[in-house]
Amino acid sequence: MKRHVRDILSDAFITIARPIVFWLMKRELKVVHHGDVIPKERAPFVLISNHFNTWDSFVVMTNVKAFIRFVATEIAYLDWSKKLGMKHLARTIKKRVGKPDIQATRRIYEAIRQGYAIGLFPEGDNTFYGETLDIYQSTGKLLKRLNVDVILIKQQGGYLSQPRWADHFSKQGVVHTTTRTLIPQSELATKSDQEINDIVRAAIYNNDYDFQREQMIDMNRKHRAEGIERLVYLCSECRGVLTVKGVGDDIVCDTCGTIGTINTYEFIEGNRFDNLVDYNHFQYAHIEDVVNSTFAFDVTFNTVDVKRHKNHKLGTYTVHYENLRLRLENGSDERIFEIKKMRYPVNTMRHSFSFDYEGVTYNFTDIRHQFVLYELCRHVNGSYKE
Repeated sequence: MKRHVRDILSDAFITIARPIVFWLMKRELKVVHHGDVIPKERAPFVLISNHFNTWDSFVVMTNVKAFIRFVATEIAYLDWSKKLGMKHLARTIKKRVGKPDIQATRRIYEAIRQGYAIGLFPEGDNTFYGETLDIYQSTGKLLKRLNVDVILIKQQGGYLSQPRWADHFSKQGVVHTTTRTLIPQSELATKSDQEINDIVRAAIYNNDYDFQREQMIDMNRKHRAEGIERLVYLCSECRGVLTVKGVGDDIVCDTCGTIGTINTYEFIEGNRFDNLVDYNHFQYAHIEDVVNSTFAFDVTFNTVDVKRHKNHKLGTYTVHYENLRLRLENGSDERIFEIKKMRYPVNTMRHSFSFDYEGVTYNFTDIRHQFVLYELCRHVNGSYKE
């Protein structure tokens, strides 16, 4: 199938921009590659990888010379600069998160027929706490129907270099990548959708703290705890809800005082948990404490024009939580959202939380506590990755 003029222009732009982008990336991350290097002339394939931050697509491109069409969440298009780069320059394939999207599926098939590789992050979101998330259940079905080689690029170390919740990133981060053929085309027909899902889930799984215990890389990141309230919503000592914040390198609870300090290797000292993977498992195990609590914080409240990929800013609102309901108010306006009706929750970047409610997509920006809302939705409504 012939490539469109826009695709040809995009390929030319990517060829010119690659060395510039890689130079910019090297100022923050060093990529240490193991395994195969994928040549430009290779037959179409699906590249899968675990997801740690916005550099992911460039990290995996370091050792893939073939042109790739990445599948990206539609919410990322709300930022006009990302929309320009993703839609027009990189020609990414926009996908509605958690929802059937026939148009995205057609674009994927078209790109394969045009000779492109498909870049897929089966988690659909990058981790907030350092451990690989669950994958979309439709992954195996899609890979089987595409019927091309499935190539794995596993990433390790990237999360701790640049924790998603953090206000400050390391300028000396190290990401290790390993490339190999995960499922040859010839084997796809012999496996069920679920078997493919199981293979993918096991292959991309990573706990960055386990990797760091082997590497012990000094991340040299300043004010290492600041921003942790984006992730931590429950104090590990008093189980207070939204009482924890970061001050310098210290994790501080409004009730208990300092409950831990993040050291230069990104492990927590002075807490029962020395890492945020275990800490997060603890807080989700006690999510009923959150369900039964009350809390409030400010956000910028937006409605989303899905077709035009634009936020319509309604202003600064205070979010009040109580009895599985969010009440948003700003003095002149009040909105009520029941958690059980909030569908397809999405954390984008580190300052945005989106969801659908009765057919309308809403977006909270300038938010410091989005993870607690995401986890409440997950607890009440179950996975949106079915």
